[in-house]
Amino acid sequence: MKRGFFLSTVAVFLFALEATRSEEPALEGLTIVPGPINGALIERGGKALAIYGDPRPSPAPAETVLFTHHRRDVVWAGAALVERGAKAVVPAAEADLFAKADQFWVRFADARFHDYAQQTTKVLAAPLPAARPLAVDRMVRGGETFVWEGLPIRVVETPGYTRGAVSYLIELEGKTVAFTGDLIHGDGKLFDLYSLQDAIPEAKIGGYHGYAARLGELVASLRKIAAENPAVLVPARGPLIRDPRGSIERLIRRIEALYANYLSTDALRWYFGDEHIQAKARRVLGPDAKVDWMSKAETRDLPPWIIPIENSRLVLSAAGRGLLVDCGGQGILDAVKKMRGEGKLAAIDHVFITHYHDDHTDRVAALVEAFGCTVLSSLQSRDVLENPGAYRLPCLTRNPIHVSAPLPSGATWRWQEFELTLHYFPGQTILHDALLVKKDGGETVFFAGDSFTPCGMDDYCLPNRNILHRDAGYFRCLDLLAKVPRDAWIINQHVEPAFRFSEANLRFMVAAIERRVELLRNLLPWPDPNFGIDEGWASMHPHATEARPGETLRSSLKITNHLSREEAFRIDVHLPKGWTLRSLAPNPILIPPRQEGSVKLEIAVPPDAPKGPLVLTADIQWAGVELREWAECLVTVQPGK
Repeated sequence: MKRGFFLSTVAVFLFALEATRSEEPALEGLTIVPGPINGALIERGGKALAIYGDPRPSPAPAETVLFTHHRRDVVWAGAALVERGAKAVVPAAEADLFAKADQFWVRFADARFHDYAQQTTKVLAAPLPAARPLAVDRMVRGGETFVWEGLPIRVVETPGYTRGAVSYLIELEGKTVAFTGDLIHGDGKLFDLYSLQDAIPEAKIGGYHGYAARLGELVASLRKIAAENPAVLVPARGPLIRDPRGSIERLIRRIEALYANYLSTDALRWYFGDEHIQAKARRVLGPDAKVDWMSKAETRDLPPWIIPIENSRLVLSAAGRGLLVDCGGQGILDAVKKMRGEGKLAAIDHVFITHYHDDHTDRVAALVEAFGCTVLSSLQSRDVLENPGAYRLPCLTRNPIHVSAPLPSGATWRWQEFELTLHYFPGQTILHDALLVKKDGGETVFFAGDSFTPCGMDDYCLPNRNILHRDAGYFRCLDLLAKVPRDAWIINQHVEPAFRFSEANLRFMVAAIERRVELLRNLLPWPDPNFGIDEGWASMHPHATEARPGETLRSSLKITNHLSREEAFRIDVHLPKGWTLRSLAPNPILIPPRQEGSVKLEIAVPPDAPKGPLVLTADIQWAGVELREWAECLVTVQPGK
């Protein structure tokens, strides 16, 4: 079977499609070529216009290609035509991501640390060194009409799936055909949610805190397309949509239901207040939006043996010895040094790290140097703390931390007059820990890091990988909170008081995410919704690395199988000219349900490899799905020895 037809001919179950099985004229003069992305071809005067591209292994020549957005997992088919001489028409707002993709990757080598913007990195990349810029012939903006071979093509700005996306409207046989990119998928679905993470300036929310923030723009774009009354929608992926108005309305209703559910447990309500939540709600749900949010948890002051220092907490024993929870800022380090100098702190014996985010870790190494303390974390969190640059996750520190005491979840030990229990606690992010502290004859507290506030769950950043399986993510965290002593008080170091959820609070949050799973099943086309909310389900590791000419580059591709069944995944790696794949094993890899597997790569770097950055990408196929240039690895070639 040819690769270009793999998705459309096999993956009917995945996307719930009644997909076109072969080349088929949708209307007179319009041919749809199915594949990992749709190829839409219009012929006039012996010339061909392609929308999205042509996914066939041997595509027909095209004179012009229309691109709706910059994502490389869609653009690859059209880019191949441009390399053969076709003219590229791209959205003006995203032109640099076509024509200057190399500059994106040069910036990203540094920007991947302390990244609070959290935009997708599925930007044009391999196989050429320093990424693959695409020659742009024309940049278009919403509201303009241009003509190809006598055929008027109207441009509509339709931001949502990407910031600067457009759609193209073409009249054929007296009917309007809308080419909408990834604005909608099938009958009222959306390809994924994590690609919509963004800032909300009017609510004073940055990209890190903007859960699927472009849903507001996406809904507005959908309504704009519906107002054009098209006869058919041709999306970049999935089947033709022959009931545009009905499919658009179903998608909007599903988006509204999901977003209302999300806001009901939004932890940011604690920091920004009710009006903040209402402002976000109005963007997606309309001017009369109402949020059925959870009641706030009970709060109290910290006990006197816990000292707040910025977004850290110092547990102080009767003997004046300390256990510090996180150390992200210089102010924290200065404060504990001052306490020691004033005789208020005899020593810091341990530093417990709740999670890897830079505002919790930047000064840990300096703290260890100053105090000689032991660094505590779970086994799951150890590697991201010791090798942060190997990951593509939000808010990474540049400062590696040696974990001197990695512990299994549930480990219990005594320190001074306290009993301590460490838990793997994948709430705000997939690599996150918690610490239960019981004082002899006194209070019990639960250091939960950033996973909860008195108003709910801190799951506002989809790239943090908030998995929604019953034994993972917030399900796991809520199960654990239900089991800790009922008199325990929760501490989030960004929240001034301690707090405690009632049983009703816990039930509310569990019910909310149970409902969210079902809403996501209706919204997303994947067989398990976690594929559509977890951008990191497939990632090359390390995400950034170095290589030298003439040496062997060793890497891996990690895949999380979110399915409830065992599945085989096949990998194809794109390499620059002269680079050789020596080993790719196992391939395909058989991964048990709800587990992670790893495919090992060994790549020979040629002796004449030019110095500088380049990007390797990998295709992934499984159960009939074909995802092109899906995972990436940033490689910096250093001078030879």
